[in-house]
Amino acid sequence: MNILKQYLEQVSPDQPFLFDYFKARDNIIKRFGYSVEIEPGRMDLLGWDLEYLCGAALANFIDQILVRRLNDFIPDNDQPLILDCGANIGFSVLHYKRQFPNARIIAFEPDPGFVPILRRNLDRNSAGDVEVVDAAVWINNGTTHWFCEGIDGSHITHGGEDASKVISVRTIDLAEYLTEPVDLIKMDIEGSEYEVIQHLANRLSNVKALSIECHINQETMILFSKMLAVLSAAGFNLSINSFGVWCDLLRQPPVDEFHYENYLLVSAWRGSIPLASTYVSMIPKVGVELTNLTDEFTARETNLLNEFTTRETNLVGYLKSYAVFGEKGLKRGTLTRPYQKENGFAWIAQLPNLKADADSQESPIHSSLLLSEDDQLLQPAHAMHDEIRNFGEGRYSHWGGYLYFSTSDGSDPNTNGREYRFIYIDAS
Repeated sequence: MNILKQYLEQVSPDQPFLFDYFKARDNIIKRFGYSVEIEPGRMDLLGWDLEYLCGAALANFIDQILVRRLNDFIPDNDQPLILDCGANIGFSVLHYKRQFPNARIIAFEPDPGFVPILRRNLDRNSAGDVEVVDAAVWINNGTTHWFCEGIDGSHITHGGEDASKVISVRTIDLAEYLTEPVDLIKMDIEGSEYEVIQHLANRLSNVKALSIECHINQETMILFSKMLAVLSAAGFNLSINSFGVWCDLLRQPPVDEFHYENYLLVSAWRGSIPLASTYVSMIPKVGVELTNLTDEFTARETNLLNEFTTRETNLVGYLKSYAVFGEKGLKRGTLTRPYQKENGFAWIAQLPNLKADADSQESPIHSSLLLSEDDQLLQPAHAMHDEIRNFGEGRYSHWGGYLYFSTSDGSDPNTNGREYRFIYIDAS
């Protein structure tokens, strides 16, 4: 496990990482299960002093906000303006603040059960500069009827809700906050997104990106399509991703009353981000380093992204395996001398017992093997063999029954006195 520990310290020495998220999520589920019981509490979670109303909801927050990173974005400056519409207890706000300490964030939350907790969570976790607006995001300033669901689904009433849980709350016209450039609107407003986006049509030119959780049922299909038309007309690139109940011509599962049939994440953005990052769903790094307020990455960021375009798939599986199975799911080994000289900086070690776990033409990033030189993790894995030969610098490839590798400094691994160890996921 020394290799894994050393790797985690390399990529993110002072912040939680994927392994911590998986472990925290599993611990929450073990503690609270999937109960929807509303019982206030407080805990230390991933470095935050966090107060909550429903403990089981924390697992969902970790999964969507930290593991899947559904609302993450890459700004073009280090002081982005973020409008968090539907802030709940502040989980997403704290995540943004951890990524972008200099961000200006406005958090909108009308539910009187959440607002005091939201404020306390922000104050306790060095996010007291976040502006909290205790009102529902809507199309005008006024009041509306509000259903207090108590977990993560409170909303403007649609009819049919339990009258004993309906109260009156203040509303604000979100258009009034779009008089200046906005880097991101994160919108989770439980079914009100269609009217709000339609209302914002003439102000969307000031918005760079949106992340919208959409709630779909048969009655809202037309509203959903109109919202997409508004976003498209405003010049956004769009994507739609489902994270709800799968429904097609063969599968049409029943849905409980007052629950939405499907949840869609609509992402809207202008321009593009560097291509490498589109292959990386979980960049293990806090924030983004940009130069001259442009969309160009610094050399350090580029190197991280290039590294993870080839390693992320097996690494995430690797971390999940350890989080679930611990030492049981991992195997260690040491390369044995002599190593065969291949060409240029490349050397070959035999791994006949790991042939089934190696990369191949059909699966070029199949191997989970991570290689270290003494206490230094070598990288990147899955390197092209010509790159290993021509550039060296620790590149390696687990291919067939062999390991093609290079030393960190171009020295001869047979005589440099260093030990080469590896770990991998035991797939048996």
